[in-house]
Amino acid sequence: MNTARRRQRSLARGGALVAAAALLTACGPHSDVTIGMRSTALNLQFARPDLAKPIPPNVITKILPVPPGPPPAVLRPNASPSTPAVPPVPAVSECPAPKPALPLKTSTASTPRAGYYSFATKGKSTVSDGTKETAAPVPDLTEVAVSAATSVDAGTTAPLEGGAPATGKEPLYTVTTQLSDTVKQIDKLAVSASSINLVERTLVDGRRSLSVTPSPQIQLMVFGPVGTTWHSNGTDQGSTATISYQGEISAVKSIKVCRQVVKAYVISYTETLTSPLDQELVRTASGSTNTMTIAPQLGGLLLGRQVHTDDLRYDSDLGGYIEIWMDYKSALRRLNPSTGPGT
Repeated sequence: MNTARRRQRSLARGGALVAAAALLTACGPHSDVTIGMRSTALNLQFARPDLAKPIPPNVITKILPVPPGPPPAVLRPNASPSTPAVPPVPAVSECPAPKPALPLKTSTASTPRAGYYSFATKGKSTVSDGTKETAAPVPDLTEVAVSAATSVDAGTTAPLEGGAPATGKEPLYTVTTQLSDTVKQIDKLAVSASSINLVERTLVDGRRSLSVTPSPQIQLMVFGPVGTTWHSNGTDQGSTATISYQGEISAVKSIKVCRQVVKAYVISYTETLTSPLDQELVRTASGSTNTMTIAPQLGGLLLGRQVHTDDLRYDSDLGGYIEIWMDYKSALRRLNPSTGPGT
């Protein structure tokens, strides 16, 4: 993140935090009592240094997906961090001889091959306690595990989720994205007649685990030509947490993965996850757009992504709010999955 963008984010933080607090107070049972009081503490904490709760180094290493080694140093307010040198990703060896470019398909009824996929990753994560920021590079290798698919009945909300396949059955599979030993995202996905859907999302780090099962399911990719747009919303009936998602097929690209050219769709999207009971708001960073590159002809395999995430949450152990930013890019290193992580 460049200095100008960091300065702009700093100037906008006060208004963004007030808006976030208002959003959290607007949802969930008895929000005027439980979360309204917390939002006052949030505003004070981020406005007055004497009320901020310093984040201990051992907590930082649990929240941020930092590489192995000593915890990063705490920065002065609004300081521009110097990103430590990231070891180069090992060169891909013994790539198979390239074949003709894998032709693009407009949709899929299947899932990616099960196994472990590795992604070359470059980026930075930052955490703030309201007065100080700590930044560290994201580890340069991300492991993604894709499970074998099972067949499930399409639910009663199927019409809102892209329709049931002709068989009435939907493939269901799990994608676990492991950024570090402590930080990962677990998505349960289903393939409907016209989209790839999010059935459940679990966010895990060394401080908390947050799960949301939206109803209806969230459409992450709607099949169609470039220019296709959609807006999908779902609410967890148990926790009242919500996910709001806006997507667009913005381009078709030729991606080279281990010398093999693959045609793929670029999906541009923004999303917001609001969990009033957990007092947490996870959203696409203000003014940014996330992207993911997907190959339907490979069962909807993810070839790469660009992520800009802002996570505002209350940490009961620290007695205050913290804010976490994630900015990184990742690219698939091999099309063929391995049988185990790191292989």
